[in-house]
Amino acid sequence: MMIDLGDPDAPTHFVKDIEDGGGAWRWTGQRPTLKILVFAREHISLSADFTLWETALQQTGPIQLSFFVNDHLLDKVRYAEPGYQHFEKPVPADWLTVDSESTVGFAIDKMYTAPEDGKKFGIILTRIGFEQK
Repeated sequence: MMIDLGDPDAPTHFVKDIEDGGGAWRWTGQRPTLKILVFAREHISLSADFTLWETALQQTGPIQLSFFVNDHLLDKVRYAEPGYQHFEKPVPADWLTVDSESTVGFAIDKMYTAPEDGKKFGIILTRIGFEQK
């Protein structure tokens, strides 16, 4: 139930705002969203591993990520330090279904804008999905 962005089949889970390309991680847009089939509803947590780029935080200042499961707001977290980050929080069982894919993702309040070409970047996503505890 975890999507490792380095897996060859990872792009089959992308709904929007995730750069397609090779490697163990992907840049996101402002509202990256994936679809994942959940095998259970009880004792499930949303988990995400990502990196905040130091240069981006110097431009944007602290950012806030709002984490969503099936369009329900699970949590809002403020990040002020660059580097590796881990998010994990239990998901209410009634937000999930085992007979269809769930959507997971987050919204970023401030995007980095590249001074060279004006392209916008979110965060560096490595893994996201559900874990049963």
